[in-house]
Amino acid sequence: MDVPSTSEAEEALFEERAAIREFMGGLPRSEAEAAAREDVQRILSAEREPVAGWRERIKP
Repeated sequence: MDVPSTSEAEEALFEERAAIREFMGGLPRSEAEAAAREDVQRILSAEREPVAGWRERIKP
């Protein structure tokens, strides 16, 4: 199975979010893309932040 590179995955996420906002949300494409950029940045920054208390969640 081929795993997409990070940039490919980010681009796919961006395109998906923009399409959702454009077609389901009724936004013009330019506004949908701007909102999608914010979505992707928020999603990626959340994935990179360390999870507080992760050690406590690991069962011995």
